[in-house]
Amino acid sequence: MSNHVSSRFCHLILDNIPVAVVTMDADFNITSFNNPAEDLTGYPASKAIGKPCSEVLHSKRGDSENPLTILKEIGVPTSGIETELINRYDEHIPVRLSVASIENDDGVLIGFLEIIEDISREKSLEREQNNFQYMLAHDMKSPLVAILGLTKRIQEHHEDMPADKLDTYCKTIKNSGEQLESLVLEFLEFSRQVTDKVKLNLEEVDLPELLNQLILSCQPQALEKGTTIRLEYDAVSPLIADSRQLQRVFENLFSNAIKFIHQNGEIVTTIKENDRQVVIQVKDNGPGIVDDD
Repeated sequence: MSNHVSSRFCHLILDNIPVAVVTMDADFNITSFNNPAEDLTGYPASKAIGKPCSEVLHSKRGDSENPLTILKEIGVPTSGIETELINRYDEHIPVRLSVASIENDDGVLIGFLEIIEDISREKSLEREQNNFQYMLAHDMKSPLVAILGLTKRIQEHHEDMPADKLDTYCKTIKNSGEQLESLVLEFLEFSRQVTDKVKLNLEEVDLPELLNQLILSCQPQALEKGTTIRLEYDAVSPLIADSRQLQRVFENLFSNAIKFIHQNGEIVTTIKENDRQVVIQVKDNGPGIVDDD
């Protein structure tokens, strides 16, 4: 293979790998700039080649922390450095850097190689995972509060507690335990398929029944603040929905309403059906949301 063909072959490979590859001379002037480097930085190779890398490759790291500067001083290749690249359009892109020196056959330093990997998607998935974990912890709080609160009431008042109330409390504890089990299973499924989108499990849902069960599970939390939770509705047709997702929405809604409502307040949930649409309205006497928020 001739040198010309070999050079074209190398350029073809470099332009089609999924990472930015930049080479520099010993003074950090750019000598090559592949297609992904153009896409990542916003600079065409024609404008980047010949310029000092500091004019093209901007990051949040100062000169003292620049991996190329450190490499020149200590001569040790570095990989896996995470930082933010600031491109031509002042966009901050999370990247992972690897740097190495280039030497000739006599071991003399003639330049540097920098490989830049765009890790935007990886960071986005990390944020999604963190958000999911926070949401899971938040969603587990309500059933845990219900179980602990009702268990305490049963322990303190079981001798004079009417049988029907005891039965209701036991059912609510069971339902709350099932909610926790469902959340744990959902978390395990998320862990197995962390990159998949949420899939809705559509089924027929009795909305008044679902809300009544949630209101029962929120009673211990509500009683501590003297809060009354009331559900009002006429005949409502069954919905086709994901019951777990609906449950999560209203658990969070009721939990936040109880948390911020005034002492001895009232939370009224109304269900209305109009023209094949179901409208759910939740009112309370809490402070509401400030306009600035």
